[in-house]
Parts: sequence; structure tokens; C-alpha cells
Amino acid sequence: MKPHMLRTFGIFGLLVLLVSALAFGQSTLSIPGLPGTLHWENTPRAWNIDSKNVLTISSNAKTDWFVDPFDGTVAKTAPILLFTPGSDYVLSARVSVTFATKWDAGALMVWGDDHHWAKLSFEFSPDGKPTLVTVVTRGLSDDCNSMHLPGDSVYLRIAKSGNTYVFYFATDGKSWEILRTFNLDTELPVRVGFESQSPAGPGAVAKFSAITYDPRRIEDIYK
Repeated sequence: MKPHMLRTFGIFGLLVLLVSALAFGQSTLSIPGLPGTLHWENTPRAWNIDSKNVLTISSNAKTDWFVDPFDGTVAKTAPILLFTPGSDYVLSARVSVTFATKWDAGALMVWGDDHHWAKLSFEFSPDGKPTLVTVVTRGLSDDCNSMHLPGDSVYLRIAKSGNTYVFYFATDGKSWEILRTFNLDTELPVRVGFESQSPAGPGAVAKFSAITYDPRRIEDIYK
């Protein structure tokens, strides 16, 4: 083999190794404290996990999860980083969002398929107020706007007990209040994770810090 061919092969070989390493790194993505590996449902514009295990997800423009209850139109483009939990669990995180455009949001999400999922969302309302929003999708989506909050961050929590899910929030990470309880009504395997969306804008950045996972069943949803 000629020297220039060796050089070309060497560069090509390095590129192959680099691409393989990157692919391996993404396929084995993990966060300490969460079970197993994490996988993307839709690739984000950018993402990062820093040395303090803060997860940052940047969504692309015009991305969302919603099944319109009026006409059945399916939006399923926002990135979600998902993992497979145990049968019962409590997942919590502090969610911070760089709000710019209506419906920009960061959310915790349980996901079975395009028509069976739910999200606990910290979202920018059309009138420019950070708002707690829950959406449960069993074929079609509902859309429940709860309350406005000051600032750009809030603590969110999902607890699963048997077939029941409970959505909580806290402003201080300690005093948890219930927003919603529901059953997803599906036999599908359901994963859970972190979502960033920007249905009307050029993209949004959501950060998830203080991530905790506890593989236990809650006995009293009000405690």
C-alpha cells in the first residue's frame, strides 16, 4: 500500500473509531441514581450532562407532544430522554426553563407510545406566565392548566403506585402538593423521563437538576 493510501486509511480509521465511540457513548447514556440506560425518543438539537449530573435538553423549533382532541392531529416531535423504571417509583427533579415563546416547556413524562403518555410540564403560557400544566393522553390529549408561578424553575415529581400515577410540584423541593392523579389505561410497557419542547418557537432549553429516583410504592399520596 502506498504511503498516501496509508495516511488516508489512518485518518479514515480514526474517524470510524470516533463515530463508533460517540455512538457507543449515546447508546450507554446514564445518570447516577437512575436504573439502566437512557434512550432518546426524538433527537434533541443539543444535550448535555455535566459533572453535577445536571441534564440540559435543547429542543428544536416547533416541537411538541400533543394529540389534538378536536381533530386527532398528532404532534410527536419533542425530544424525551427515557429510561425503564421499576414497577413502583418516585421520580423528582428541579426543572428550569429559558422561557421565550408561548408553550416553551420542560417536563417530566411517562410514555408508552404516541397515543398513551402523560406529561407534568412547566410551561410558558400565551400571556407570558410560567405555568404548571398537565396533559394526559389516552388516545386523545386533554390539557389542564393549573397555576402560575414566579421565576423560571420549580420542583416536579411523578409517583407511580400500582396502575396509578400522581403528579406533584413543590416550590422549595420539600412541601409537595398534588396536581393530578390518573391511570394511563394501557398494557404497554411505560417508560419515564425528561422532555423539552417549543411548539410555537425556535427551540427551548430545559435543565433538570436535583434528579432523584426512589424505587418504592407510596403508601399515602398526601405525604
